[in-house]
Amino acid sequence: MRKVDLDNTPEWEKVFSRLRFNAIYFIEEYWNVVHPDKKVELTKEEKQEIFNRYKGTPYFSDFTQIENYNKRIKELKAQGYEDWEIM
Repeated sequence: MRKVDLDNTPEWEKVFSRLRFNAIYFIEEYWNVVHPDKKVELTKEEKQEIFNRYKGTPYFSDFTQIENYNKRIKELKAQGYEDWEIM
């Protein structure tokens, strides 16, 4: 399994990683920038529907990673983040 050190990862690679696995990020940070004449505006409900349709499943090598992941997701949601903002 590849471990990613976000402190040493180039900015372009961080953006690419999010772009690959987050359809909302793709729309807002790529599509709407490259195609301003075909801009996509979505409601929160539409964003959630699209996110649910295309979200990936993270890989975990042990149960502790799953627990930590779920705990962090709950913390971020409690802070008001939406699913597509977290991933």
